Amino acid sequence: MKKLVPLTLALALALGLTACGTAGQNPAPAASPTPAGDVQGAETPANTEVFPFTLTTKDGAEVTFTHVPEKVLCTNVNTGDQLMALGLGDRIIYTANNNTRVAPEYRAEYEVIPQMADKPSLETILALEPDFVYGRSSAFSEKYNTEHDTLSRYGIMSLSSIEGYKLGADLEDVYQDFYNLGRIFQVEEQAEELVNDMQAQIAAAEEAVAGQEAIPVFVFDMAQEEGAYTCGNNFTSKLIEHAGGVNIFNDLDTTWATVSWETVVERAPEVIVIDDYGDTSLEEKIAQLKENPALATVPAIQNGRIISVTLCESFASSMTGDTVEKFARAFHPDCFA
Repeated sequence: MKKLVPLTLALALALGLTACGTAGQNPAPAASPTPAGDVQGAETPANTEVFPFTLTTKDGAEVTFTHVPEKVLCTNVNTGDQLMALGLGDRIIYTANNNTRVAPEYRAEYEVIPQMADKPSLETILALEPDFVYGRSSAFSEKYNTEHDTLSRYGIMSLSSIEGYKLGADLEDVYQDFYNLGRIFQVEEQAEELVNDMQAQIAAAEEAVAGQEAIPVFVFDMAQEEGAYTCGNNFTSKLIEHAGGVNIFNDLDTTWATVSWETVVERAPEVIVIDDYGDTSLEEKIAQLKENPALATVPAIQNGRIISVTLCESFASSMTGDTVEKFARAFHPDCFA
């Protein structure tokens, strides 16, 4: 995570703004381990664990960790970013599904790691011989024969990033991702320091925009025949809320969905956030929005309030604090003047 503003400076800046409030607290030490998929306030795990120990991950699968992993297969970029932020880049033997980029400070090291284009199958994983597979939930599926229980039967430890499979995922989930990795790799101090810095950055951004009216925001992931693919009640939606905005589709009972352009118009977003990734360039996505006659009356289009994020910024990663600050500055620029 980039430390855009040191804690003391960030707090001083926030106090000088027109609106202020309180946000964010440091986690209290945990009395007992927290299951990976059942976050209870993102507590810091006690540093008294010895192997083996078990974490509960996607779909209630229990994975037993027997040693500190040495050979890691990372199945998507934001979880790779998490590992890089903890100084674990030398453990990654292969990466997959690289449709976005890690934080700038890790790119040189990350992008020379061998990579594959798609999510790995069981056969591919076995050929690479990792002892740990880490990624978003989509990498651990029946489709690829790579469910957590299957990997465990082959002696391969695995874990899903909590944000990747949880409806309504929030900041506590990215914090818990880092605490889980800290425990698995025995780098608890690094994980706690990273989380503390992230919490401080987010608290400063929240304080800066406290009391402001929430700005309606539309997240444009991609165009589809039926309309637009956008986020519902997911992690990105919560980042928008922490930054003083409101996702216009946060009422959806799903993490991602296709919505009609007519519904977008009806909900009148004042800011549009574009997910910058994939085969369609950012410039092309902007053109799709501006040249769509159905969107001509949308305030965000009329006023040119369009910003972009990479998937690493909008999913759980070391960049989460940066993303909240970036959103807050875009939604409420006067609070940062």
